Amino acid sequence: MAKLSRGTLSSSGREFLDTSSAVVFAQGTRTVPYHRSLNGVIEQSSHDGMVFGGHRGMGENLLALTATGRPLMKYRENTIRSFNTAAAAGASFVEFDVQVTRDGIPVIWHDDDVLTLSKQSDIPQLRRICDLTLDEFKQLSPAHRSQNGAAGLPESDDNCSSISEQALPDGDAATDRVDSHAGASTSAAAVPCPALGRVFNDEQGKRASRPMHWAVSDDDELPTLAEVFKGVDPSVGFDIEVKMATPSDMPVTPPQEVDRMVNAILEQVQAVAMHSSRPIFFSALRQRQSRFPVLLLSTGGTCWHADERRMSIAAAIAFALEASLQGLVLDSGAVQQQQPAIAAARSKGLKVLTYGLQNNEPSWVRYQYTLGIQGAIVDDVAGIISAFGRASSLKASAPEIDR
Repeated sequence: MAKLSRGTLSSSGREFLDTSSAVVFAQGTRTVPYHRSLNGVIEQSSHDGMVFGGHRGMGENLLALTATGRPLMKYRENTIRSFNTAAAAGASFVEFDVQVTRDGIPVIWHDDDVLTLSKQSDIPQLRRICDLTLDEFKQLSPAHRSQNGAAGLPESDDNCSSISEQALPDGDAATDRVDSHAGASTSAAAVPCPALGRVFNDEQGKRASRPMHWAVSDDDELPTLAEVFKGVDPSVGFDIEVKMATPSDMPVTPPQEVDRMVNAILEQVQAVAMHSSRPIFFSALRQRQSRFPVLLLSTGGTCWHADERRMSIAAAIAFALEASLQGLVLDSGAVQQQQPAIAAARSKGLKVLTYGLQNNEPSWVRYQYTLGIQGAIVDDVAGIISAFGRASSLKASAPEIDR
């Protein structure tokens, strides 16, 4: 689940940040009432009592910790290929992030910015999705450029100039070399112009010290939301997180940004929901509509934010009840430190799902079930589902947690 996403309007009319994941489940050509369909998916599309979602499909693209260069980044995250592979591995739904381009098209992209590496410049360039047209966004994908014979992303205009130097960590070696995910190094001048890059996290959540060439072994195009609806297995649910480019120290998202994002996304989702058998999850729409249930997303304080509901599970529970929301989506690391909060949430009738790197540990996921948690969003879809099915081999006692 994205940690840097930005939120929308609460049911009481106040704007809030990074707090909601709305869920609707459609069956056949009619929409089932959400209170029945949400319960049904948890009960029927589950593995021994839990439902599993693929984080950005087959997982976030993370760096390997070893020197072997093992291909952790086999599938590019947030692509149709990654989503369908997660479905084939047993995921009941896939989680992904939606932003809206400059020309008003909802596209699938997680990060707050797009980082590109150019042979014309030693300085990596950052541009926001809201500053790119759909065509420029599509050109970011090596798979798209290869298929269409395009040379690369057009040069940025004056409104989308580089802002990367201050955004990257001090001491970056981007001027000297660019690392690939497999550990090989090349000079910046040798990287095609422009190459998609990233400052990656590793499996422990530690951020790399420099931007790296973002290569995967089984690539796919960067899709629009419409293409995902059309191209992904219709039996798989969608957990769609709305990403607004609002700084974490800004407690209120400007209403014009809410309108720009929510209107474009909601229009597509509402059009599809009436004629789809797909369970659909999407975020940030509680005040704008009453048809779809909403779960509140909170990091529980694992990342600082101006919004109290992101910093406290107790505050998230209180708001969910005040706003008549249906549940919570919580950072798994915060749950490890605040386990009694789950009983408090469940006693109030709230559904609880979790996300985060800790969900790649089977014993911890299994223990979450004993706490009353009903679903987990995971990177290692096949591994976690397989391990969870071997219930007798997984201890239900609390795992060791660093405090």
